[in-house]
Amino acid sequence: MKKALFFSLLLCTLILACNKDSIETVDETPDTTNKTELFRGTFVGNSYNTSGTVKVVEDEAKNRFLVFENFKTDAGPDLRLYLSKDLSASSFTELSNEVKNGNYQVAIPASVNLANQKFVLIWCKQFSVLFGNAELK
Repeated sequence: MKKALFFSLLLCTLILACNKDSIETVDETPDTTNKTELFRGTFVGNSYNTSGTVKVVEDEAKNRFLVFENFKTDAGPDLRLYLSKDLSASSFTELSNEVKNGNYQVAIPASVNLANQKFVLIWCKQFSVLFGNAELK
């Protein structure tokens, strides 16, 4: 009986640890004044509901950013933000280990080649699941 109770508690703990009930929603609308839009994409859901737009903008100093507008995705464990050459994340750059809903921006490292990494992925690292994506065009 004690063994069954122990395993039940362990299972509940694991389920709760892997379940994330919500994603932080932010409204940090970036100022895109004096920034050039290089690419734009619209999110589509793959395994989970994902929507909104994303733009790549560049400032006068040649710093590049992903700008998320009206972005929304379902909650999940261990969500990551990747720039990838394909939808399977076979060759990617992780931009953030935190995914937010709303309006915000994320810096793109200078080493990223946007000609090769044209997909923005919302990726569950723990289970290797693609939540949603946007192709930058």
